[in-house]
Amino acid sequence: MAIYNLCITDVTCYGALYCVAGWDIDDGGMVRPEPPGADPAHEPSRFWDAQYAGPGKIFAVGNIVRFDASGPPNSFPFPHATEDRIVKAGSQLQIVKSLSAAQLVEAAADSVSESLQDVFEGHLVRAHSGKAYVPANIKTNSLGAIEIDPGRITFHEDVTGAGKRRLRAVVDQDGVGYDLSVPADLARTRFLTAGLDALQADANSCDSIHVRVGLCRPFPDIPDACYAQVNGLYFL
Repeated sequence: MAIYNLCITDVTCYGALYCVAGWDIDDGGMVRPEPPGADPAHEPSRFWDAQYAGPGKIFAVGNIVRFDASGPPNSFPFPHATEDRIVKAGSQLQIVKSLSAAQLVEAAADSVSESLQDVFEGHLVRAHSGKAYVPANIKTNSLGAIEIDPGRITFHEDVTGAGKRRLRAVVDQDGVGYDLSVPADLARTRFLTAGLDALQADANSCDSIHVRVGLCRPFPDIPDACYAQVNGLYFL
């Protein structure tokens, strides 16, 4: 068991549930705090609800949160087990301070890699569609960041058969496009409330973009792949 002071950098939304992650202020490295009782066999148990995560909550972007947590049990699969930590039952979640977007980026500067491939230590596989994944059970990172010029990202919308609108982004890496889903809560909210053009204008008007990236867990129908996604966008 250890005490963590975690700068929350990644807040992703999946319906009514949230996944959160951040940079360990004291010891470095990315950490994904999961609720007490998190169980790989019961996926919802690994997420936080709106009582804990999202704007104005404990796990909000920019908060430095203190809590007790332990490493994951052996049953937790890689690559996510690299950063998974299980919050101690009864541990007090305390906000130490709150940072601006610029301060957050500075605090988590050591989490930035030169490229998407570097984030995942060369294990990222790009399909012909542009979607990219890391094979399941590979012992590597599942979280990280890159910094890009505004012209290197383009947003688009994907609509499911059920009519659900989903945000995606194509990130240009040395002339190669990576088509990533964007569950990042703040970007997703901006897209749903103001539209795709507003989000693209936000990106185009800044000097650089700090892009938080991560891996989703394998889908039931694609059990061998952890697809890359955008966990956060900070326009600087």
